[in-house]
Amino acid sequence: MDIENNYQIQILWACLAAWNKANADDVISFYAEDVDYRDPNLINGIKGRKQLHTYLKILFHKWPVQKWTPNIIHPHLKTGNFSIDYAFYFGNKYKSIQGRGIDLIVLNNDKIQLNHVYLNADAWAEWIKR
Repeated sequence: MDIENNYQIQILWACLAAWNKANADDVISFYAEDVDYRDPNLINGIKGRKQLHTYLKILFHKWPVQKWTPNIIHPHLKTGNFSIDYAFYFGNKYKSIQGRGIDLIVLNNDKIQLNHVYLNADAWAEWIKR
């Protein structure tokens, strides 16, 4: 693993720590202006930092307790491309959701350009109804 990958892995750890604080301003600082973001809540994803910031404010308001625990941060052959396997837990005073997930992340220098989130997709709709 080269020095750049080590540096970028440290960025990913810091980004996960920001997610665990559920603070949209802290989290958005890790993302590029033209970020491509997708998760199970977003059918078509989000393009751009401003839209992602708005989404994160809503997400963290609804789910103020966030815990993302990485199992493996796996660098791909192309520098800046990673898969992250993790356990997640998030909740509010009425319910909580936990499971496993995997992200595809592409960094451009020190900012996340692409973040596609996959969380137990088959069960997602049922969890959200609870």
